[in-house]
Amino acid sequence: MNTTRDLLKIGLVANLFEWYEFGIYGYLAGIVGQIFFSPGDSISSLIQGFAVFAIGYLARLLGSIFFGFAGDWAGRGRALKISLIMMAAPTVLIGFLPTYNTVGVLAPVLLLVLRLVQGFAMGGELPLNGCYVFEASPAHHRSVLCSMVMVSIALGMLLASLVANLLFWYFDRETIVQWAWRLPFLLSIPLTFFIIAMRRAIHDFPVPSTKLEGRSIATSCAVLKKPMLTAVSIMSFATVFGFVLTIWLPSYLNHFLNYPPRLAQLTNTLTLIALVVFKLASGYMAHRLGYQRLVKIGLIMTILFIFPLWFRLQTLSFSHALMTQLLMALLAGSVSGILMEILASQFPSSGRSLGMNLAYTLPTVLLGSTSPLILTLMINKTGLLLFPAFYILFFGLLALPGALSLSAKSPEFPAGRL
Repeated sequence: MNTTRDLLKIGLVANLFEWYEFGIYGYLAGIVGQIFFSPGDSISSLIQGFAVFAIGYLARLLGSIFFGFAGDWAGRGRALKISLIMMAAPTVLIGFLPTYNTVGVLAPVLLLVLRLVQGFAMGGELPLNGCYVFEASPAHHRSVLCSMVMVSIALGMLLASLVANLLFWYFDRETIVQWAWRLPFLLSIPLTFFIIAMRRAIHDFPVPSTKLEGRSIATSCAVLKKPMLTAVSIMSFATVFGFVLTIWLPSYLNHFLNYPPRLAQLTNTLTLIALVVFKLASGYMAHRLGYQRLVKIGLIMTILFIFPLWFRLQTLSFSHALMTQLLMALLAGSVSGILMEILASQFPSSGRSLGMNLAYTLPTVLLGSTSPLILTLMINKTGLLLFPAFYILFFGLLALPGALSLSAKSPEFPAGRL
């Protein structure tokens, strides 16, 4: 049986590794593009780096389907342990890869192969974690414990941002390109041992007797279709907003608004610290107000204020940029902090693992991983610096009907297994 301490450990730590790697690649995308592809200007290198970022995530969909069925058939805990181990090796190996100057076109090929393997394993990790914590938690702690799963994303990103900050503060760009870029990836070695030790806290429990055993993927998806539409629409908004704010914004400030890399990364680090607080607060508020009410408030406020906030970024002031990012983190955190509870609550226990995996992974693959590339290309082509605000607004409006339709009753709330 899991104790509350175990669930806190699983919720906070299990995803930290994934999002550290995810964040460090995003923050170093320009460097990665420069050293793994043929020489070009800084924008071309950034686009190439984000292209591999996006392509690597296409494997997440296959991994999500695999681990979704595995979670419903074999047990949430067993599937979660497998996904944690599978994604560890590629991150470490990226730090040892030869560059384009050494092996030519083989360099981007090797990078892409590792990203595909890693993407497959990552397809099940976070939604499986959320499903596990949701079902193992007692009702009176569920909202807060589920928020811990999302807090772990911010913590992983924060660790990545801190490491990137140190990299840019202590090394010049030439040194980073020559060898220092490897250091953040090699830091994954001790993180891997930490994750392996944490796996001991994951105890499996029986899969519901009405599991999706014997059903085809098409039949299972048909059963989950109605709740899937609501879950995917809300997840799409949270994914786009989160990726833009925490992954892509430092590149935007640096390459399009000409902020020094150190200042762009510093505002991002401070924003991630605030995001941890806002996500925790959203879990507490969801327990008090209900996640249904909180997601509606967060969506409506984002729709109303995203343009004024993005316009404020254009003032080219460090203090304005920081304050604007903190306000956006408040809006994003009010929804993303309760995502696992929202997703888990939409699906019956018999198909919850598959439902959560698909609802989480589809927007992540199709929208999240491609957003940095799309936004960079569109601004480079059109010169419209406010385009990201249009992008976020569109997905906010798309999610609003689903959020407004959420009811207080959700299918098959478990009583908790503590």
